[in-house]
Order: sequence, then structure tokens, then C-alpha cells
Amino acid sequence: MQIEILDKIRKKAPDFVWVGLNEDDATDAIIKIRETYKFDQDYVDRITDIIGLLVLKEIKLEQTKGGLQGELKLDDKTATEITLIILREILYPIENYFPGIEDEIIKLGGEVPKKKSKAVNNQMLNRKERIEAMEEREEREERARMADTIISDTIENLIKQYPKVGEQSIGSQKAIKIKEMSLPMKPLIKYWLKDYQEKTGYVWHSNIDRTHYVYQDKNTKNMNEEERRQLNLILKSLDEKITLPYSTKMKKIDFSKMK
Repeated sequence: MQIEILDKIRKKAPDFVWVGLNEDDATDAIIKIRETYKFDQDYVDRITDIIGLLVLKEIKLEQTKGGLQGELKLDDKTATEITLIILREILYPIENYFPGIEDEIIKLGGEVPKKKSKAVNNQMLNRKERIEAMEEREEREERARMADTIISDTIENLIKQYPKVGEQSIGSQKAIKIKEMSLPMKPLIKYWLKDYQEKTGYVWHSNIDRTHYVYQDKNTKNMNEEERRQLNLILKSLDEKITLPYSTKMKKIDFSKMK
């Protein structure tokens, strides 16, 4: 369901309506619709949007079937079946909010459920508070998870500030050989820098020096063009102090942000 519709329901609908929509029966009904008719998530989202508009009284009960047919291009039989699931299993438990719902169920050929409608009580209100607290926590966690700050700095400064940068792999080869190390090492940034400087000197290097290393060195001979590009950017940052984009979300240099 769209966030805008959810927010309007929270603000405008009575508490018992919001709690009723979050009952297990309502959730089970949505799952039944999805699995019975093999709908993808887009279809399910559009159905829940229609349910939200029914709750907001922006769609009348008698318009439910037509709304489903128009939105999802359903045949008459399928639209009738889904409408009855919505009316009987999702909206009827809060029938006090929907005058005429029994007549509409009967008109569509369904049976009015024997289950009694839910009334407002302290237990439901407490559950509503728990649901709201859980949703607020999930929203905070999602915002934190999605947050991504890009730090632009040279490779030397990034490694000092974020040591894991040095552990980032460049290249798909299993290992690279470094002169002063007895064993081959993983192709990590810190080892590429060490190999580069040992072979070319701990001084400033020209573009020709870097290109020769990136394309002619034994450690780079099996790299593809994208891997060579990434390595060249790392070395250029070392030599010419160009800045690289470090993603705090990915916890590594995001080369996709550099052309």
C-alpha cells in the first residue's frame, strides 16, 4: 500500500479500523489472494491500494469489483471472488465502519460471515500502540540502512581514516606476487600499492609509468579493462592526489561513481 494512503488512514480512520487492518486475518486474506491467483507484488500492491481507498471512503463498497476490473484487467469471475475476500475477510471484521457491507456481500453471491465484528477495547488499542512502535522502529532501521554518505579523499587519507579500504580487492585473480613477501598475497589495495611502489619507486610517477605498470606488469596481465581502470585510479590517487568516492554504506570505494 502506498505510504500516502497509509498515512491518511492513520490520521483519518478510527483506531479500531487501523488495528483491524493489521489483524492476522487481514494479512492472511492478502496472502490468500496473492497465492490463489499467482499475482506478483505489483498486483498485490494495487489491490491493497484499493482496500486503502475503501477505508478512506474514496471508493464506495459497490465500486470495489469495478475498481479491481479496471485496475487489474480481471475477468468478472475473478474480480467477484477477490471482492468477496476483501469484503468478507478484511473489511467485515470492522463492519461498524462499513454500513451496507452485508448487503453488498449478498449481492455478489457470498455469505455473510458469522464472525462478530471487533469493537474498540483496551487490548486492541494496546496492540495498535505496539504496531505503531514496531513500524516506527522499522522505518528508522530502513532509513539508517539506506543512508549512504560519500566521502571524497585521496587513497592515502581514506586508508588512514577507513582501514578497510586497504582490504578492498581489485581484480579477480586469486593472488599477486610481491617482491619482499615470500607468499603470494590477495589482490587487495594495500598490496597493489606496495607492489607498485616497490617496482617503480617511492616517488611521483607519470601517467606513462602508471600505464606501463597497469598493462605490462606480471601481476596485471590477466586483468580485464574495468579492473585495470580501477587499479589505475587507485595509483593515480597515490601519485596525483585525485580524490576517490568512499561509500559509508558499502564500506568501500565506489568506482561506479567515477567515469
